[in-house]
This record gives sequence, structure tokens and C-alpha cells, in this order.
Amino acid sequence: MKRSLWAKLCVIGLLVSLLSGCQFKDIDKRSFVLAIGVDRPEDPETKHLYEVTLKTALPEGDPTARTQESIMITQLAPSIPEAVRLMKSKIDKELDFSHCKVVVYGQALAKENIAAVLDWTTRRRDLQLIMYCAVGVPNAKEVIQMQPKTERVPGNALILSLSKDGSESPFVHTVYSFDLARKMTERGIDPIMPVVHTQDPDMLVVNKLAVFNKSKMVGTLTPDETRLFNLLATKNLITSFRVTAEGNAYDYYLESSKSEYKINPAKAGKATVSYKVSGSGTIEMNDEGIPVTGPVLREVSRAANEQWEKDIKALCQKFQGLGVDPLGWGLRYFSRNWNNEQEVQQWKELYPELEFQVKADVKMKYTGLIR
Repeated sequence: MKRSLWAKLCVIGLLVSLLSGCQFKDIDKRSFVLAIGVDRPEDPETKHLYEVTLKTALPEGDPTARTQESIMITQLAPSIPEAVRLMKSKIDKELDFSHCKVVVYGQALAKENIAAVLDWTTRRRDLQLIMYCAVGVPNAKEVIQMQPKTERVPGNALILSLSKDGSESPFVHTVYSFDLARKMTERGIDPIMPVVHTQDPDMLVVNKLAVFNKSKMVGTLTPDETRLFNLLATKNLITSFRVTAEGNAYDYYLESSKSEYKINPAKAGKATVSYKVSGSGTIEMNDEGIPVTGPVLREVSRAANEQWEKDIKALCQKFQGLGVDPLGWGLRYFSRNWNNEQEVQQWKELYPELEFQVKADVKMKYTGLIR
């Protein structure tokens, strides 16, 4: 019995001796990466390399202290993993990616191909798939380096803007890393990303959307088009619009909104996407100070309907002209036409000739506090 016990203890001792030491590093020995920027260099000699920029922060006791400063590390390398390895020789602390919340693709890289960068962010085990994705203009490095005066925690301005946890802007469409990866491979829907551009001296502006095919950026929406896209893609969008009725300009606040559509079967070789967009609004500003009565409200509603129908149809035709489908019309078509691979080819033939019909029904319910 004793020999058996001693044998077990010896085996346990041998197994314990084979175990590696603890890999945990104390928090004061870590540098937390908060945002990643990836660019293509402007120099023709290094244009085949990746320029990777990391925005890192060191932990401090008081998270509200304005004295917290970020550390910027930039590296050129033939691949992103190699750039990260080389960066470790430039800092005395271990790079920790577990708190990284933003990845910014430089404009030049986005117009070339984002597949390799997306593949790395998806595969790396310590990067969150709920990171916010954006396109940086003029490049990712300048966007990452920008530190607005309102930013108390390094990188927080980008996080609050892209997530809408701070300002609820109708010009921002939040895109997560996992959703971007899904739309890069999903048939019937194409990826989009918000565009972040710098404005002197220390401001980040997010008011446009970049549209992609399955590999690169093929176009950009204007702020007004971005707001309309969010109107179609989001229920109860918080925003305002400006409309002219009977020669007078009115601004109205959108209290509620809803968008739905259906794809009508092809007739004479053409299918139709029919949108029905509804909402209710409140007069927010009247340039001429005209008393707002019932007939005026009805006239503003009529003018708003005409404007929505015209602008939404133009936006849909723009997507069609670019050959992209960020609203997922193809995905809807596939879900209702079960012909295995045949519906994909059918949709490719139908999409260039697709017709769009828009019926708007926005009603002004209230005049504000004054008439």
C-alpha cells in the first residue's frame, strides 16, 4: 500500500516538474492597445508594406484624470503580425490587445483590399470581434493620433463616436468586426463602414459612409445620403430634415420612422423593389415665422413625402450603379427563391435592371410650442 502511494507521488512530482511557469504579467507591466490603424505607405518604395499604428495607454489610478496620455507606436512590415512583433522591441511593456475597441483602415488600403487585415483581426484570439471598424481619411495614422480636448481616456473619442454611446448622430452607422467579416463573405449583402476624417486642430468628424464590394471600397455616401441610409436601415431614427413648402423653408424633427420593402417578381425581365417609408415629425424651425396651421402642416407633410421619395430612389440607384448591395436586397431574394445555386445567377442578371419604387408617408403631428 505504501509502495503504491509513493509511486503515485513520484508520478505527480514528475508531471508537476514538466509544467511551465505562470505566464501572467502584472498590470503595471502591460501596455493596453486601445486602437489599431493600418495604412499603405505613400512612398512608392514601401507601398507593398503595411504601416501599422497602435494607440496604447498605461494604466493609472484615476480613470477621470485628464493627464492620461497615449503612446503611439508605428511600424512598417510585410505583414501585420510581423509589425506587431517588431513593435515589441520598441516598448518595455507587454502589448495587451484585450481592451482594443477600434480598428481603422486607411483610405488607400480600403480602396485596394481589406481582406488581409480583416483576416488577421478575425483570427487573433485576443482581439474582440465587437471592435468598431472605420475608414480613416486622409489615413488611419492621423485619425488614430488625433486626441480631441474632450477626450479624457485615450482612444475614447473614437469609441464614443463610432458606438453612439456618446453623441447619437444620424450620420453614424455602427459596424462591428464580426459583422464586417460576415458581410465580406455573405452572398446578397455587401459591407459598409463609417468614414472618420480629421479636422484641424483636434477634431474627428464622422458623417459619411464608405460602401464596399467583397474586397475594397468602391464609393462614399454624402452626409445626406448617409442619413437616408440610416433611415432605411434603422427603426425610429433620431434626426431632423429640412424641406421647402410653398417657397418657405421648414426644419422638422423626426419623432418616429419605419422602413419596409418587398421584392416583386420579375416582369418582362425586370424585378421591382418597393419601399414603404413612414414617419411622424414636429416642426422644429420656421425660417419666415409664418403661423403654422393645419393646412400648413399638411403642405409640409406633402413636400416631405416628395423629397423622401425622390432622394431615397436616387440613393438606391446609386447603389445599383456602383454594383453593391449594402441593404441586403439580394439576401431577401435568396430567402424567398430556393433554387440552390440558380437564384444567385438569377439575382446577378436581375440586379442591373432592378427598378425602384418608393412610397413615403411622413406626417407633421405637432407645431412645436408656438404656432
